[in-house]
Amino acid sequence: MRTNYLTRMPASTVHPAPARSHAGDRHTADERRTEIVAAAVPAFAVGGLHGTSVESIAQAVGLTQPYVFRLFGTKRDLFIAVVRSGFERTRLALEAAGEMAGGPAAGPRPALEAMGLAYWQLLQDRTLLLMQLQAYVACDDAEIREAVRLGFESIVETVRHLSGAPDDVLRPWLAQGMLWNVAVAMDLSRETAPWADLCLHGEVMPAGD
Repeated sequence: MRTNYLTRMPASTVHPAPARSHAGDRHTADERRTEIVAAAVPAFAVGGLHGTSVESIAQAVGLTQPYVFRLFGTKRDLFIAVVRSGFERTRLALEAAGEMAGGPAAGPRPALEAMGLAYWQLLQDRTLLLMQLQAYVACDDAEIREAVRLGFESIVETVRHLSGAPDDVLRPWLAQGMLWNVAVAMDLSRETAPWADLCLHGEVMPAGD
């Protein structure tokens, strides 16, 4: 069984303490956490860590700000939960694509091409992309930086395992993905200049491999 690198983040940084549901509320605390994280994704994707209020997230799910803090402790902890959720969503999509392509037994090309397509499809969710970029922006914070490092590590190791590709093949594949992040963030699909086409339509496998 492979290690899920995201689970190495101490649980206390995301769920600091159990909390009881509101009176008469049939939802469990875990269900509420899931709802809050889902509502926080578009909020943080636009406003980032410092420009987003917990109050606005609480209102989006019909809860009070104090209740959200009971579940997550601090706004930073909620942001970290959202960061982890985004990386895990990406990892699971790549894992499914790589396994469907035959995994390492099929050789690097099928898995890398399938995972590249899966990542491109994920990037069509602009909210997910912007949240990823906001995570990098917030890396000045040590706790968030560690969460982002672990999330990125989980992506790299998943791709490495399922493709069986050597580092000299993995490196340009990962670089292409980061280039796509920037290209899609700038909405280069609306541009017709050659430089925009170059950024958007790179190969997901290095030539000759």
